[in-house]
Amino acid sequence: MIKSFIKLSTFLFLIIIFQGCGSDDWRDPLGISSSGSGRSLNPDGTPYVPKPGHLEISSQGLEQVPYKQGTSALQTSIILKNTGTEDLMVVSVSLDETWLSVSGIGDNQIIEPFDSVEVWVGFGDETLTDGTYLGAVSFQWNSLENPDSTEDFSVSLEVGNESAWDIIYDDIIDKTCSCHLTSSGAGELKMGNQDLAYSNLVNVIAYEIPELKLVEVYFPDLSYLVKKIKGVDIEGDRMPRDGPPFLSDNRIAQIIQWISVGAPE
Repeated sequence: MIKSFIKLSTFLFLIIIFQGCGSDDWRDPLGISSSGSGRSLNPDGTPYVPKPGHLEISSQGLEQVPYKQGTSALQTSIILKNTGTEDLMVVSVSLDETWLSVSGIGDNQIIEPFDSVEVWVGFGDETLTDGTYLGAVSFQWNSLENPDSTEDFSVSLEVGNESAWDIIYDDIIDKTCSCHLTSSGAGELKMGNQDLAYSNLVNVIAYEIPELKLVEVYFPDLSYLVKKIKGVDIEGDRMPRDGPPFLSDNRIAQIIQWISVGAPE
């Protein structure tokens, strides 16, 4: 009787084993380790296929940046990201103009899969005279299947007698923000003249959402001023208050670019 029970138990156990061997769940019940062929699986159970390292830049460049003659250099932040699943190497960085500079990355720097590096690009020079200037920063990089590749970040400057802030105040604030030009200033924001407007905007806590600043230098996405003129994630009305029409896409882009290069005065 006991021997028969042992034989039956053994037989049932072997059946369970053989059934499991024919199931993908037995090999990889969570669908994330490897398939029967030894290949890795994605979380959805599909075969994992490695992607070679590939460099992407968060921005392709800055166009027609107003740059006041005789002022010091500006800078902006860009992100270099490896979107592949294998390492890549930034072999070298080259500049095609003397008024360009780069910091935050060095030659032969490894960027691991899905990792990123913040790089600062400086541009401008006090000696630049009136005119249009074009320049580019080239990042030479290699990965297993992408040898000798290049990604560029370009900059074009419009050097003259006006800064970006001059243009923003004269053409945007002074013409469309009448509720902030009075001595009372709507929403605790007074912008009756250019100096006052700058001091009340840049690095100043937003009255409606104190967790944000009106202008977060270098970071337009975190600046409440940008949210107010876009009408996104705000308290109260979109600005300007008497809209529509609201600011054009071009005007909004001017403000975003000004903030992204450090909101220079």
